Amino acid sequence: MKSLRQFMEELSMVTIVMIGGPGSGKSTYSKYISGHFDIPHIYTGDMMRDLQKRDPEVAKIMDRGDLVPIEKVMKALKDRLGKDDTDNGYILDGFPRNMKQLTRMKQENIDYKYVVYLNVSEKEVIKRLTARGRKDDKPEIIKNRLKVYEKETGPVVNEFRKSQRRFIEIKAEGKDEKSIAADIIGEIEKRG
Repeated sequence: MKSLRQFMEELSMVTIVMIGGPGSGKSTYSKYISGHFDIPHIYTGDMMRDLQKRDPEVAKIMDRGDLVPIEKVMKALKDRLGKDDTDNGYILDGFPRNMKQLTRMKQENIDYKYVVYLNVSEKEVIKRLTARGRKDDKPEIIKNRLKVYEKETGPVVNEFRKSQRRFIEIKAEGKDEKSIAADIIGEIEKRG
């Protein structure tokens, strides 16, 4: 049984899962939230690139463009969440991406207090990503990435949506990023 102190600490923690499609601004808004609540922004993409440098097996997998096995992802994530800077909370960016990852997240008791879903129209995503000027940011490639996202992550969004009080949907377009970040922070604080 938890002590009152442990219970109070958990109540004050701000643990967030940040989800949204390509170009929705997950990392951008995570930085604002991280600064406001003084919690780390944990981006699984960075974790995997770091692991790639240290683990030859992971390097081979990623060099082929394949997905890193869930066991290795979970171990890296649990190790990262075990660090002292997560005592007041954290923002998970880029995880879970599919139902298998969500299931493992539940099995491993990786908890969250809020899910912030950044809703952005296809038209806006194409505008944002083509503006970056990368080789793979062509409209037809972006549309395909959005289809893959919808197939893989759409069910995760729907599952999270069921936990209504925890689910915060933000229209992440039509305003400047500071205003959108303020909207997100305001919603988190309102739900306490």
